Amino acid sequence: MVTDHSNALKDFIESGYSCSQSVLAAFSEEYGLPRETALRIAAPFGGGFGGYGKTCGALTGAMMVIGLKCGNSDGQDLEAKLQTRTKTRELIEAFEKAHGTSTCNELLGIDRSNLSGAELKAKLPCIHDTCKNFLITVIAFLEEDL
Repeated sequence: MVTDHSNALKDFIESGYSCSQSVLAAFSEEYGLPRETALRIAAPFGGGFGGYGKTCGALTGAMMVIGLKCGNSDGQDLEAKLQTRTKTRELIEAFEKAHGTSTCNELLGIDRSNLSGAELKAKLPCIHDTCKNFLITVIAFLEEDL
């Protein structure tokens, strides 16, 4: 079971996984989701939804963790639905307060959706450096407020 989330997250990022994959995988086994499954589930969310630069991948990964902890598997469990919605909103509000937006392109100051593979690869070190702050924000929320 992973309990050192920051180190696990760093290892995933350094191994080439996206922010969404790294956040979900750092917490997944604690909540009964195998790491490999977590990495596959979160894969489409990287780069702001498939590289379109929409919602930050660190944020969407953290939302999936909220779902693992608080989400319902019974469509009639209104308490779980409300708790999930409340925690998700608290996360988004904290993230946007800290960073001004939750949109990947705005956070990075580039339009990811138009980058070729080579252009994206060249920018990855800068992107990863910038994303560290976003990852710190979501990890802190998940460890302190969830």
